[in-house]
Amino acid sequence: MNGLAAIVVMLVPFSVAAQEADVNAGAARAAVCFSCHGEDGVSKNSTWPNLAGQNSKYLVKQMKDFRDGRRQDPTMEAMARPLSDDDIVNISAYYSSLGRGDSSSGQQNRRR
Repeated sequence: MNGLAAIVVMLVPFSVAAQEADVNAGAARAAVCFSCHGEDGVSKNSTWPNLAGQNSKYLVKQMKDFRDGRRQDPTMEAMARPLSDDDIVNISAYYSSLGRGDSSSGQQNRRR
């Protein structure tokens, strides 16, 4: 029985990590992001990056880095600080699920 318990204990972190992201929860939680990054993930201002279609793992890392102080930006640090790991995964899944958006506005943002 001890061997079985050890296997279960070892597998628990993997089952938690493998949980599906909730895109709808991410969309709801991302509402505070819309003013800068756009509801469709395409920023109207070249100051803020487009998030639509970005790789979700990349977005997770960036938001965790802001939240945990490994990446500095006063606005993003304040926005990311209250986010749980689940929030970050869900928000990342939401923006990743979006298409790249309108190519003309996206191109404008990338050129600036």
